[in-house]
Amino acid sequence: MSFKRGGIKLEFRSKSRILFMLLLFSAILFFIAAQLEWVPYLSYTPSTWGTGVKSNNQSTHSPTDTGSVSAPSGKSQQPSSSTQGQDPFLTMFPAREPFEGERFLGYLPHSGFHNQLMSLENAIRLAAHLNRTLLLPPLHLSNLRRFNLVWKEPEVLLQQWVDRNRTGIEYCRDYNPLLQPLLSRKQLLALSEKDRKRELDCIFYHAWTVTPWTYFYNIPGLLADAPSLDGRTNPIRVFDRPNMTMPWLYERLNITDADKDVYFYKDSERYEYKILDDFDADYSIKPNISDPSDPAFAWLNRYANTILLSDLQKRPERVIHFGSLFATDRVEASTEEHNNFKLFVSKNMDLWNRDIIGASALAEKQVDQWVVLTKRIVPGFLGAHLRTSDGGFEKATPKNLQRLESWLGEKVKQDQTYARRMRKRGPVPPMDAPDNERPSKEKPSPKSPAASATILSPTNSTPTLVSVSVSESASVSPSSKSAAMVAAGPTGDQRDELPSFLEKCKQSPPESPFVFLATDVRHPRQDPLFQEYLEQFPCTVFLTDFEGSLAILEKVQNPIDGVRMFPHIVALMDASLAAMGRDFMGTDQSTFSGYIANHLWPKYHPGRYIIEPLPFVRPEK
Repeated sequence: MSFKRGGIKLEFRSKSRILFMLLLFSAILFFIAAQLEWVPYLSYTPSTWGTGVKSNNQSTHSPTDTGSVSAPSGKSQQPSSSTQGQDPFLTMFPAREPFEGERFLGYLPHSGFHNQLMSLENAIRLAAHLNRTLLLPPLHLSNLRRFNLVWKEPEVLLQQWVDRNRTGIEYCRDYNPLLQPLLSRKQLLALSEKDRKRELDCIFYHAWTVTPWTYFYNIPGLLADAPSLDGRTNPIRVFDRPNMTMPWLYERLNITDADKDVYFYKDSERYEYKILDDFDADYSIKPNISDPSDPAFAWLNRYANTILLSDLQKRPERVIHFGSLFATDRVEASTEEHNNFKLFVSKNMDLWNRDIIGASALAEKQVDQWVVLTKRIVPGFLGAHLRTSDGGFEKATPKNLQRLESWLGEKVKQDQTYARRMRKRGPVPPMDAPDNERPSKEKPSPKSPAASATILSPTNSTPTLVSVSVSESASVSPSSKSAAMVAAGPTGDQRDELPSFLEKCKQSPPESPFVFLATDVRHPRQDPLFQEYLEQFPCTVFLTDFEGSLAILEKVQNPIDGVRMFPHIVALMDASLAAMGRDFMGTDQSTFSGYIANHLWPKYHPGRYIIEPLPFVRPEK
């Protein structure tokens, strides 16, 4: 077959022109798509959802090997940082199709950050017990109470998730609430209808946000390192659930008959059910519930119903779905193996957000400098948390503050004993001594990469070695990246400067302890609540005293929706810095204190523990 040369050129030119037009059209579509905000948790239209029928046909659920998701190793992952362009956390659990025979476990998150964290830990444990894939929900954050997800029956709680919808108000993305004055109701009414709608829309837009859990925690590392449990040898599997509506879930899991494939435990009250670990106990025999000393007395009175773990393992449905999984005692761990697994999940929920870690490390360096300048007799500082807001905590504030003061008084006595003991052994090196005159180095704290020296810290018994960050001479700018903040310290010309709020501290007895107090009081130095306390313990500092660290967090935005993360992450810096203290005292029944005591403090102080951890079970709204 023969072709004319000119015909060939014409054919190539036609194809090139068509290809060019296709490329141009694709580029235009891409540009338009880039201007639109797509938030997967908010983009599904709600419709009727099936609850599933509680089937009587209970076949034993055995572990499946037809497919498993290999959890990525956390060791090779880098901590997330929203100041460095694309965040790795957005694709850690990419969308996928369910495997044949794969079974799932779901639940409905609610309440504040730490209550959601508790629920997540319980869900991870349940998924491991049942050898089911965890439907991993997003983390909902709000700094305004009226936009919190409060516990309600499943239908109402799901509707709260649906109501978190920004369709039509994407123009508020670039609105910065930190730079806008909060308008009163009278000022809002004085605005034009158009301006008032815009103001309210943008307040709503920035009053809450949603992120994957991997924004804060090394979930892949936890899943990959989890020990085997009940014969399970596969890694704990997860299926990302960025959208909390049931229609979205049914579509993604290819569920066409919810009554057959979904078993939904509805909770009509907050503590509707407790999941019992019935491997070593016979719960078919009712204990004497009138005897408070009976171990079963608490759960029989706290929870309306009980569910046996062995019964859950027999359920044949593809999806077991719960309402709330909040509460430390929601999922029992009666056997040694199950209790060890519970501790593993709790202790290995590692915070790895570099913005928070960097800001906390900078603040720790600042505290170390202040301890030197105020000539404290004992190096390091004490951490504490005082919660004062909400009904029960507000009423208990005087009692909790008195309890904190008593604890600090005991620490003063311990520090005095420690100082006398050290003087008998020889002169104590001054706090600003060169490194070669300090005690020998010990392994640095894993969360304090800038640690450069080790000092003696008094405890209830023998002094132990703890790492602290001693400032190197380096210049720090509030606009620097968090990675630079970890390595940087106060400038040399700042070493002799002391903020005015620590002048009384410098004049106080050297055994007066240096304290970092995390609190929800907005302006603690001006608040009447702390006036007598500060007279007694003038070496107390608050989060508001760390302008450089706060400047780091003020720049952080959620790359998904552009919401400023400062109101949502500043509390985690508060917690991290309190946990860096050589000892810690929290607020009774506060889940925030429980998070510091049970999660963060052991990470900063390996080998040590808080002697009397509190039973943190109260839900914080």
